[in-house]
Amino acid sequence: MIKDKYLRKRGGTAKVVNVSCSNCGDLLFIYQKDGPGWLKRCYLNRILEPVKYSELQESVKDVGDVKNLVCEGCGSIVGSPMKHKDDRLAFRLMKGKFKRSQNRSKKYS
Repeated sequence: MIKDKYLRKRGGTAKVVNVSCSNCGDLLFIYQKDGPGWLKRCYLNRILEPVKYSELQESVKDVGDVKNLVCEGCGSIVGSPMKHKDDRLAFRLMKGKFKRSQNRSKKYS
């Protein structure tokens, strides 16, 4: 689990979720969701796997350099890149294009 100022700001609660494509069911990434509420955006520094997404936070500084989040299985666009007001890069997820489920792996508990 990633423990930083953002986790404490959201009440100190976090859960690890699987984010999948709603069209074909392929797993897109494993994400640490901080606090309660809907999953509207996924910050790159909170994506646990695959590493190709989480490493974008350090290697890319401009939101224009990040491509849309596309499902590798069916090719549908699931999210678009954005920069949050605190300068963290994220994917803005499109409603109905993804499914979220609880990650039951002991690796992240």
